Amino acid sequence: MDNPLQPPDSVGGTDAPLRLLIVAYHFPPADSVGARRPAALARYAAERQWDVRVLTTGTPDLENPVPDVPERHIVRVAPVPRLPRLRRSPAAAADGADATASRPATAARARAADLRLAVNRWVWKAGSELLVPDSQVNWIWPAVRRFLDTRDGWRPDVILATGPPFSVFAVAARLARRLDVPWVADYRDLWSVGNEYWVRTRVRRSVDRRLERRLLRSAAASVTVSEPLAEAMRRTLGVHTRVVMNGIDRRPPATSAEPVAGPQARADHAAATLTLAHTGYVYPGRRDPGPLLEAVASLGEDAARVHVVFAGEDNGIVRRAVERTGVADSVTLLGQVSAEKSWRIQAEADVLVLLMWNDPRDAGTVTGKIFDYLFARRPILLLGYESGVAANLIRARGAGVVRNDKQAIAEQLRAWLAMKERSGRIPALPASALDGLFRDDQLARYLVLLREVAGRVAPTR
Repeated sequence: MDNPLQPPDSVGGTDAPLRLLIVAYHFPPADSVGARRPAALARYAAERQWDVRVLTTGTPDLENPVPDVPERHIVRVAPVPRLPRLRRSPAAAADGADATASRPATAARARAADLRLAVNRWVWKAGSELLVPDSQVNWIWPAVRRFLDTRDGWRPDVILATGPPFSVFAVAARLARRLDVPWVADYRDLWSVGNEYWVRTRVRRSVDRRLERRLLRSAAASVTVSEPLAEAMRRTLGVHTRVVMNGIDRRPPATSAEPVAGPQARADHAAATLTLAHTGYVYPGRRDPGPLLEAVASLGEDAARVHVVFAGEDNGIVRRAVERTGVADSVTLLGQVSAEKSWRIQAEADVLVLLMWNDPRDAGTVTGKIFDYLFARRPILLLGYESGVAANLIRARGAGVVRNDKQAIAEQLRAWLAMKERSGRIPALPASALDGLFRDDQLARYLVLLREVAGRVAPTR
C-alpha cells in the first residue's frame, strides 16, 4: 500500500493536461470544511494547466473569486424546489434566552423558541430518514440539466464527485453515462458503512447500502481520506478504494481586529495563565467535553488560572457540561464565529482541544480540524480513540498528547501551567511537524489517480 503522506515523484509526467469536471455541493465562497477539498483540488489542477470546470450551488463572490478557477468555468445551480434550512441545535435559543434574561418576556420567548426548535428537529429527523440519498436530492436533476444545457460542447476527460452530500454521486453518474466518460467517487466521510455520525434506522441503512452499491458499479474509482475508511469500503462494499488525505491549507494570517472574546470575557479571564481553545461542531453522543471540564474542576484553586474557549455550534452539550461541572468561571462560549475569527482563536491559544469519539468505530476519522490546528502550530490535546489515525498522527508528529481520563488531563494541565509560569509561554510546534502534510503534498497523488482513470474506458452501466 502506498504511503499517503508521500507524494509521487511526478504528476502525470509530460502528458497533456486533462479536462476535469468537479461536482461538489459545497464550494467557495462557502467557508465550510466540506468546501475546502474540492476547492483545493480545482486550484491545484488549474495551476498545472488542467482545464477545470466545477458544478456546484451557491452564488459567486465576485470581489473574492476562487483562485485560478474563473467564475465562467463554475456552473452554479440552485436546488429546485428550495427546502428550508432547519437548525438542529438549541444553542441559538439558549443564547437568545441568556441575552434577554432580565426581561419579563424571557420565559414566554424561551418556550416559543423551544417549541420551534422541537418542530425543526422533528422535521429534520423525518427528512433525514425519508429523503434519499439525502436532503440535497432536489439538486440532482437541476444540476444535470443545467450542466448539459450550458457546457457548449465542452466534454470532460474525467468527472470527480465529492460527498457528502451523496446526491452529488447521482449527478456524476448521470453525467458520466450521458457523456460516456469515467467518474471518481470521493468520500470525505463514508456513507452507508463506517459512518456512525449519521444516525439512521436499519431500514434506511439498507436503502442507502443498495443505492450506494448501485452507484459505485458505474464509478471507475473511489477515494477516501484514511486507510481505515478505505479498508471499510473494501471489506463491506467490495470496491477498491485509494487514500488521498486532506491536508493543511496554506492561508494568509488573519488580520481582523475583531476581538476573540467580548470585553467582559477578557476581563473575567485576565488573570488566567493557560488558555485552551476548541473550534468547531460538537456532535451529540460522539464528542464529549465532559472529561476536560471535569479535569478543570478537579484543579481546585488552579482552575481559576485555566481559561477554555469554545467556538462553534454545540447543541447545548458544552453549556450543560459547564453547568454540571461548575466551571462557568473558567469557560467562554462564543457560539458560531467566522472562519477568520476561528483562525485567530487557534493562533492565540496556548493549547488547542480536539474533541473526537473515544470508540474504535472512529479509528479512521481524520477531521479537517486537525490540519487547521497543525497550521496554528499550537500543541493539541486530543480527547478520542487512542489508536486512531488522528491520535497516531499527533503522536508521530510530536504535535500534542492524547488523554481521555480526567485525572490524566488534569495532570497535563498542571504540567502546562508550570511550563507557562517558568517560561511565560507554551512553545510552538516545530515547522518540521508539518512536513508532508500540506494539501498540495496530497493533491499531487490525486492528479496521478485522475490521469489513470481518464485513460480507461468508461465502465459499462
